[in-house]
This record gives sequence, structure tokens and C-alpha cells, in this order.
Amino acid sequence: MKKKSFIIVAVLLLVLSIAISACATAAEEEEKVYEVTLILKDNTSAGWRYLTAAAIAAGPEYGINITEISPLGTQDADEQYRIFEDQIERGVDGIIIAPVDSAGIVPAIERANAAGIPVLTTNTRAFVNDPDDVIGFVGVENEEGGYEIAKFMFSQFPEDQTINLIILNGNKTGQTTIDRDLGIYTAISEEPAGRINVLEDQEAFFSRAQAQEMMENFLVRFDDIDLVIALNDEMAIGAFNAIEAAGRTDEILIAGFDGAPEGLEAILAGDIVATLTQDLPAQGSEAVRVMRLFLDGQEFPYWTKTGGQAVTIENAQQFLDRFLSE
Repeated sequence: MKKKSFIIVAVLLLVLSIAISACATAAEEEEKVYEVTLILKDNTSAGWRYLTAAAIAAGPEYGINITEISPLGTQDADEQYRIFEDQIERGVDGIIIAPVDSAGIVPAIERANAAGIPVLTTNTRAFVNDPDDVIGFVGVENEEGGYEIAKFMFSQFPEDQTINLIILNGNKTGQTTIDRDLGIYTAISEEPAGRINVLEDQEAFFSRAQAQEMMENFLVRFDDIDLVIALNDEMAIGAFNAIEAAGRTDEILIAGFDGAPEGLEAILAGDIVATLTQDLPAQGSEAVRVMRLFLDGQEFPYWTKTGGQAVTIENAQQFLDRFLSE
């Protein structure tokens, strides 16, 4: 009888132990904070700071600890690749990246897949061989944005005027540059033959300083420049600085791309005419949300779209107020 009672007690203790262990495991899973690395194109440009701040702020809401590690130098694809590989070695729970080189980053993404680490692209797509190599993309429709900005800027001139255009490009290995450029040239193709005269289309690598130096050279080379379309606001501001120093602000209109506060303030100051908002904070916060959905095994759209609105003097303050209220 005593032996039977002992067996019953032992079984009950075992069941209780399993139940406690299961509860503890469930609690641990519920409280788990995922480690996700955010890798952008550099860690200094203003636009990336807004994206990073929003991603880090969204982290606690989604149970994700966001660590941003980006290259020190602007558009340093080699350094970005090394950072990505380091995160694979660390065994992080996920990687969110805005690739400098959309094709060049693909082997690293494939390595992450082999290691079981999900990769999400934000702002800039990667040219993966299989769409499933990344879990999705968070960003603006860049080709459409380039088209819209170009069409708007062309409309600022008389229909019979030839427009001498300079395009300050970003980095032609990146999807954002490729698509924005394509949108601009599509808009050009819709204009009467010979109306748009592209004087130069050169990479300034999204850098204000490089754009300013490049624009200084263009101002020496070309006596007649009507329009500058820069593929981000930093380059647009750099172009304005050069044009202002040369005393030619009355001759040349400037457009940017991003809709970051610096660009919005430049519109309000009359330095540039227009930009296109990407909603950079949303690119950060939405990327974190999508990553958590994936980690939880939930469904979500492959492309989470952000921004896409043209910004002019008419609505720049409205968009700037959104930044100030966040």
C-alpha cells in the first residue's frame, strides 16, 4: 500500500514539474525580446537618423531590441557587407537593411538565409534571385516618385521653353537611384522632342558636400542651367549652396527627394522648389513591425509602402509639423 502511494505521489510531482516547466517556458517565450540589427547606408546622414530613431522607438512596442550598425563613410558598400557578415556570426534574430549595393549584398543575404536569419529590406530593395530570400520590403515607390517630381518641375516652365537639366544622382548600384532615375527619364520621354536637354547626370552619392562641389564645377562649365533634380534633399541643399555662392539663384530651380525636415525647411525658405516624401520614420517603425509579424509567423504584405507625396511650398509646413510632433 505504501509503495502504491509513493508511486502516485511521484507521478503527481512529475506532472506538476512538467506543468511548471511548461508555464515557465511559455512565460519566457512571451517575454522574449528579439535582437535585430538595423544596417543603413551610413550613420551620419540626416535622413538615416530619422529612420533609425523611429525604429529604435518602435522596438519596445514589438518586443524587439534594435541595434543600428552602419558604415562610417557614405555609400561604403564593402564596409556594409562586413557589418552584415558580422551580424550573421553573432546569430542575431533578424537583420533589417537598406543596401548600398542592391546586387552586391545578395551573397550575404543568402548566407543569412542559410543561417536561419530573416532579412528585411527597408528604403532600398536588394536584387535577390528569389523574392523569398528577403521577407519583404518597406519603402516608397521610387520610380513613380522620380516621375512625379520630374513632371512637376517641368510644369514650372513655359511649354515652349527648352529646359537645361542637371541630374544629381545618388549611387547607380542602388535600387533607389536606378528607379528614381528611370522615373525621371520616363517623364523626359513624354515631353516634346528636344524640350529637355540633359546637361549632366552624375553620381554625388547622396552627399551634400559632394553635390556642392560637383555643382560648383557645373556652374563654371555651363552658362545656361534651368533645373537641378537631386535624388535626395541633402544633394539638393548642396546644389543650392553652390548656386547661391555663385549668385545664380534667380536662374535655376532645384528639386530634391526624401521629405526630411532639412528639405522641408529648404522649401519653406525658398531654396528648393519641391521634394517627394519617403516618410523615413515610417520606413523605420514599419520595418520593426513587419519583422515582428514574421517572427510570430503572421501574414503581411510583401511590400509595405510609405510616403509618395510631392511636397511644395503649399504643404511643406504640414509635413514639417508631423516631424515636430513626433
